[in-house]
Amino acid sequence: MEWIKTILENHKNEDGAVDVEAAIKEINKEFPNNAVPKETYNDLAKTKKQLDSDIQERDSQIKEFNEIDVDGLKKEIEGYKLNELKTSIARQAKIPHELAGRLNGTTEEEIKEDAEKLAELVNKKQPLPMKTNEPVVDDKDAGLKKMLENMNAKGE
Repeated sequence: MEWIKTILENHKNEDGAVDVEAAIKEINKEFPNNAVPKETYNDLAKTKKQLDSDIQERDSQIKEFNEIDVDGLKKEIEGYKLNELKTSIARQAKIPHELAGRLNGTTEEEIKEDAEKLAELVNKKQPLPMKTNEPVVDDKDAGLKKMLENMNAKGE
């Protein structure tokens, strides 16, 4: 408030008294250049308070972001990509979805090679078992079974 002191000093009479009217006129004239209106001050104070609150919120978000395990997330993403690749290759090789996770390899070529081997085993048609022609040695009912076979053969 030095500007007010300066104005008061400039409006002193010879006897040391201040010409109040002249001082007030000059103060009113200089006030807009040296002071902020109360409304403007209150608006700026409110804005500053909101900005301080926003800064604290951003600082807290930054702290949370800094605590994220980026390497762990990268590994997790790579795992998902590898599982998706295995599933895709298993579908192409006509391997059941349940077996896709059992495919081995870290590159597409390795996984495809493993899928081909697994597909050969999984998709291979099993031969039907042959009827045994060997007679049963210690079968107590062998005679009855033989008689039944003979009856079935004649009935056809």
